[in-house]
Amino acid sequence: MNRRRPSLRSTRGFTLLELLIATAVAAIVLLAINATFFGALRLHNTTHEKIDGDLMEQRALGIVRRDLAGLMLPSGGNGPVLAGALQTTEVSSSPNDPAGDRVSADFFTNSGRIDGWNPFSEVQKVAYFLAPATDGSNSKALVRAMTRNLLPVQETGPDEQQILLSGVASAEIEFFDGTDWVADWDSTVTSTLPTAIKFRLVMARPGSAVDTGGPIELVVPVFATTTTSQTDAAAAAGGLE
Repeated sequence: MNRRRPSLRSTRGFTLLELLIATAVAAIVLLAINATFFGALRLHNTTHEKIDGDLMEQRALGIVRRDLAGLMLPSGGNGPVLAGALQTTEVSSSPNDPAGDRVSADFFTNSGRIDGWNPFSEVQKVAYFLAPATDGSNSKALVRAMTRNLLPVQETGPDEQQILLSGVASAEIEFFDGTDWVADWDSTVTSTLPTAIKFRLVMARPGSAVDTGGPIELVVPVFATTTTSQTDAAAAAGGLE
C-alpha cells in the first residue's frame, strides 16, 4: 500500500512594498483624523471663549444699566444728604480712589442690595474706574467702586470695589440734554438730570491695549424728573400745540 506524502504548499506573505504602501495609507488617514480632530477642538475652545466673553460683557453692562437707571435726585433741604448732585466737572482724584483713571463722577443710585447682613438701604454712591489689568496684559479692567455708608463720621474710600470686566481698552460716559450728547453734566447749574446716559465701552485685542473695532454702546433713559425738567417738558409740549 502506497502512502502519499502530503504536498508542501508554499504560503505567500505580504511583500515589503505592500507593507510600505499600507503604512503610508495609514499615516495619511491618521494625519487627516488628527487635523480634523484638532481643528474641531480649536473651534470648540474658540466658541466657548467667545461665549464666556459675551456673557461677561452682558453681565457688566447689566450692572451698569441697573446703576444708571436708578439715578437719584439730589437731596434738598437742611437734612442729611443721601443723594448728592451729579457733577462731572467736579471730578478730582482722591487718595482713597482705586488705582486707575476715572470713567464717571460719583453718582447716587438705588441699585444697592438689601440683605440681612447689611445695615444700609438700597441707596449707594457708585463710580467707575479703569484700573490696570491684573493678568499682566496691557489692557485695563473696568472697576465699580461702591459706598454704602453715606453718612460717615470721616471721609473714607469706597466700601467695596468690584471688577466688572477685564480686557477693556477705553470707557466713557455721555449725557443727553434733550438735544445733543454732552461729555459733562452739572446738576447744580442745570437744576435737572440728563434725559439719558450713554455708556461707551471699547474692548482690547487679547494680549494688547489696542481696541478691536467698533465700541459697545449702552443707552439708559433717566426717568427721574425735577421741577425744572417738568417745566421744560411742559413748555416744549406747549410749543408744539
